[in-house]
Amino acid sequence: MRTETKSKLDRLLFMRKVKWASIGLGVAVMLGTGLYLSGLDATVEDRRVSGTIEKIGSYNGTNTQGVQNGLAVDVRLDDGREAHVLVLKQTAPAIGQHVEVTEHHHGSGRTTYSWK
Repeated sequence: MRTETKSKLDRLLFMRKVKWASIGLGVAVMLGTGLYLSGLDATVEDRRVSGTIEKIGSYNGTNTQGVQNGLAVDVRLDDGREAHVLVLKQTAPAIGQHVEVTEHHHGSGRTTYSWK
């Protein structure tokens, strides 16, 4: 085999290896990014905040059990923000009642609230 042909063949084989390595690296980066982004919502920081109940309404959902046993409560927090919380009817919330709710800060930036 001539040296020119051998060098072309070596270059072609090397480029094929580089192509497969870059594809593998791209897949690994995409998997790592997906795992990182899905793990953000798994980290949650909880803290108690207090506020006053402003509005109580019926829970509008698709779960029949939730509709029968749940209430949708709007709470005006002491710092001025508004929180929407689902509450069981058994707790008997009343408008004007001062309550504590738990504020959940998720790693993705989402904030949710739950009844104490």
